[in-house]
Parts: sequence; C-alpha cells; structure tokens
Amino acid sequence: MRSRRLTALALAAALLGPAAAVGTTVAPASAATTVRSHCTVTMSSTRPQQYSSTTARISHVGAKAKVTVKAKYKTTTNTKKTTASSAGKASVTYRISGATVGRRVPVTVTATKGSHTWTCSTSFVPRHR
Repeated sequence: MRSRRLTALALAAALLGPAAAVGTTVAPASAATTVRSHCTVTMSSTRPQQYSSTTARISHVGAKAKVTVKAKYKTTTNTKKTTASSAGKASVTYRISGATVGRRVPVTVTATKGSHTWTCSTSFVPRHR
C-alpha cells in the first residue's frame, strides 16, 4: 500500500512540475470568461434615399467601449469604428451612394470593453432619390 502511495505522489510531482516539489498548490487553468450582453441600435432613416446619409445610433454599451459597426452591402462590407461615450452611446454615419435600391443592408454592432461584449443589429433599405 505504501509503495502505491509513493508511486502516486511521484507521478503527481512529475505531472505538476516544480510547484508540487516545493509543496505549493497549482490552480487549475481557467479560460477567460467573456460576458455577452445586448445593446440597442437604431437607424436615423430605415429607408434612406440614394446619395443621402443615415446614422446608426448605438446605446446600452459600456462607457468608453470600443464599437465596431458593419454595414453589409451586396458586394462589400463597410466597417467603421468608434468609441462609446461615458454614457455608453455612440453613432456612426453611412453615406448611401449607389447602394442597390430595394436591397436590405444588414447593420451589425459589436462593442467591447475588457471581457464584456455587446452585440445588436438592425438594417436599412436604400430607395431612389
């Protein structure tokens, strides 16, 4: 019985390395936890005319969070970055050039601060001038 216990201790020391040899405990490896929440995004116009602008208004994110806004057009994705205010709000303006009329443009927002991430989405549909 004693030899089994010594073998188990020797095996544990070999697996745990120097920390086990000096009698300290080794904390188990922990993965970084990401907290996910929802934010709010609204467009100033959900039916903007071609060659006009529409603004994505973001709220309910962390103070000074880094905000990324992506508008996915038919052939490209227009990505813009900004920083939220101390009140957790931000805005990004998109110029609606020759976007395809009648084709929905999804807008996704991701805001991060430390290990906290906020996500939300909306869309707009360009129309003729």
